[in-house]
Amino acid sequence: MAIIQNRLLELLRDDLSNQIKGALINVDGTLRSYPIYKTIKNGFKVTKYIYLDDVQAQGRIQSVILVDSEGNALAIKNMQVVKGDSGLLVAFEFSLEVKVV
Repeated sequence: MAIIQNRLLELLRDDLSNQIKGALINVDGTLRSYPIYKTIKNGFKVTKYIYLDDVQAQGRIQSVILVDSEGNALAIKNMQVVKGDSGLLVAFEFSLEVKVV
């Protein structure tokens, strides 16, 4: 049986991280494009953060969609948050686990 090495998990984590190029945020039914604010890699986890400052996207946040370079949806977080004039930080955390069968 093959034993998966940490390097393979690191490569998969990095590839996953590199595929995520931005976010679309549904504010009051309108999709708006936002950059990735911060990426943190820790072990076999990667966390992508999208930050809306105190003046961006005021209204009802209905969803945040992570997208690739062509705008294809990769992950969707549905929510019902009313954002006023304070900032909002949204996080997507991915944890890798690979099994040999």
